[in-house]
Amino acid sequence: MNNLWGIIDEIEENIYIDEMKKVWDRLGIAFSSACVVHCVVVAFLPMLFPAVKTYTHTSWVHIVVGVIILLTSPLAFLPGYRKHGLTWILGLASTGLLFILSGVLLEGHTSDQMSHSISILGSVILVVSHAKNLQHSHRHRHQCC
Repeated sequence: MNNLWGIIDEIEENIYIDEMKKVWDRLGIAFSSACVVHCVVVAFLPMLFPAVKTYTHTSWVHIVVGVIILLTSPLAFLPGYRKHGLTWILGLASTGLLFILSGVLLEGHTSDQMSHSISILGSVILVVSHAKNLQHSHRHRHQCC
């Protein structure tokens, strides 16, 4: 019976790693890209058009998007690491997450431009991390088969 559970776990793990990891990486790229767009619009558009600030700035959006990114990123990076074993991708992703967390924590304690610039940098780093995670997971699958 234990052997049966081991086989089921292995099948579920392979399905998750092969299919769901791609989904989480692609969602991570989408969320991080949305974060970049949001931060640019909220932080820098009001500098050009001050009246826009009344309609664009709500700090809860920065916090919610940051928390979603922080909670969902491990769903892509940890299985990806198990597949390709590249620690530099985990390090790059961790750096991006640290910048996003810093931007979220600085919300309301520093200028919008500063907190959002930090989040933009973190999001760009995360987009690159997700892309590399996808790329190297794909390479690894073809090298071993």
